[in-house]
Amino acid sequence: MGDTLTEGQKLEVGDSLTSENGAYTLTLQDDGNLVLAARGEAVWATGTNGQSVVRAEVQTDGNFVLYTADKPVWHSDTKGKKNVKLVVQDDRNVVLYAADGPAWSSRTETDAPPPPAPVEEVAEDAVVDEVKVDAAPAAAEEPAAPPPPPAPRTYTVESGDTLWAIAERFYGDGNRYPDIAAASGIANPDLIHPGQVVTIP
Repeated sequence: MGDTLTEGQKLEVGDSLTSENGAYTLTLQDDGNLVLAARGEAVWATGTNGQSVVRAEVQTDGNFVLYTADKPVWHSDTKGKKNVKLVVQDDRNVVLYAADGPAWSSRTETDAPPPPAPVEEVAEDAVVDEVKVDAAPAAAEEPAAPPPPPAPRTYTVESGDTLWAIAERFYGDGNRYPDIAAASGIANPDLIHPGQVVTIP
């Protein structure tokens, strides 16, 4: 299903979203819990296990809701937001984006590199073949592919934060606060509030 749920889309029991880098999955488990995992290790959950949840839906009213057969049991409290979509990001964060910027997140972002993929038993043969290919002169002359650009990170504003302080924390330079304001759709950089999710480009 990719890494994104858009308005009107849902996860049913057993369905998952997977981040682009393949390291993180958001799964609606058979026990009714919606769980974010890093290579199988749980890092966040809705705590709805045992409640017979049948779907997790990004609604057209802007809310992300977990339902049993007859009632909602968990939601992101974002009703009224426009053009929402839920994304499992490469930084381990699950973010609900709206037209005016991030509206909710699991607050699980990390600067650490993603956990490595499990090594398969056939890897040994693959390495031997790889060495043979690399030994050929034509392969040695090929330039290395440039690394992909880093995915934007998010940060949840805490009491006492300013955009200047956030820029200093992430970039080591408070003067870069306009970059964060622009990426987060903040018209007035002096006006941010605790709980607000900002994008760090």
